[in-house]
Amino acid sequence: MRSKWFTYIMIVLVVGMSACSQKTRNIASHENNRYNMKSYKEGVSSSQLEGTGVNVAFLKALKSEFAAEGIPLSGETYADGVGGHISYTYLINGDNAHYIIAHAYPSEAIRIKEMAEMYSNQRGKGNIITSASNAAVLYAKGNTALVYASGSQKNSIYRDKVRSIFERLMGHE
Repeated sequence: MRSKWFTYIMIVLVVGMSACSQKTRNIASHENNRYNMKSYKEGVSSSQLEGTGVNVAFLKALKSEFAAEGIPLSGETYADGVGGHISYTYLINGDNAHYIIAHAYPSEAIRIKEMAEMYSNQRGKGNIITSASNAAVLYAKGNTALVYASGSQKNSIYRDKVRSIFERLMGHE
């Protein structure tokens, strides 16, 4: 009788441990997918197929406008912000001295607050920001902000083209 109970207890323990082990593997796999951006890429692919991605159309337009000007964007990365926003970063011509950041905020109020903290001496009319002292070109409107940063901010070879592209994308005159 004792050996029967012992056998039952052992079976329960082994089954329980294997279930916990599988759950641990699933968590580790999920975290690994987040780290290597697999989850992000799958989400972007899914939203593109379904046409439901909030930022997909805007990001496609951004890349398309730059490509039309002969300025390829590469090295796409993204980061989730604490305030609920997401930032997409692109290298210009694969050069890490020149890059574009597209910020998407949950609301215009949050965008205004966060951008004021990140970029000083913003200039513009109303809620339309057209420049800042620590960005070569900055355009913001509504809940979106586009930033061009360069190691040579004032004498950048892309400055005028980027300004023109940002004006078209953001609907500035």
